[in-house]
Amino acid sequence: MSEIVEGTDRPSTSSITSLESIKTSGNAGFDASRIAEVKAWLISQFDAAGKDLPDFEYTPRSIAHLHKIVALSQAKTQAATIVANDFRQKATEYRSQAARIREILEHVGLVQDSLPSNVVSSAQVLANAANLLNIRDTELSSNGGFVSEKNCSRREEG
Repeated sequence: MSEIVEGTDRPSTSSITSLESIKTSGNAGFDASRIAEVKAWLISQFDAAGKDLPDFEYTPRSIAHLHKIVALSQAKTQAATIVANDFRQKATEYRSQAARIREILEHVGLVQDSLPSNVVSSAQVLANAANLLNIRDTELSSNGGFVSEKNCSRREEG
């Protein structure tokens, strides 16, 4: 009931199709679609590592466990892709905003090279503090709610 696949031979469409003819009674872990999915995932993982798929015995138990690993791996890969795309988009937006701000500063004559070193270092300290405090916007309106909320909580405590 099990099949041994040579690691150097990749399953062709015909071998995957022949797997679909495998029928097991009462064991959902050993159906042909799961075997094909597990094989494809194993091949992609070994290819990514530059290795050949070793000889492997496909049993109902191994297919069931590997299928769970495949599902987890695919979900984590999808989540990582979403986060990476979000970071790329934010980086593009930040570069664009930095270029816009640099252009405005140059227009009014405030290029970084013309500023004293203590002003540049103070601005860098301020930027680092804003990053640590997770302040994304320096507009008064964006921080006004926070300040008024803190003032209200201090009055209630006192």
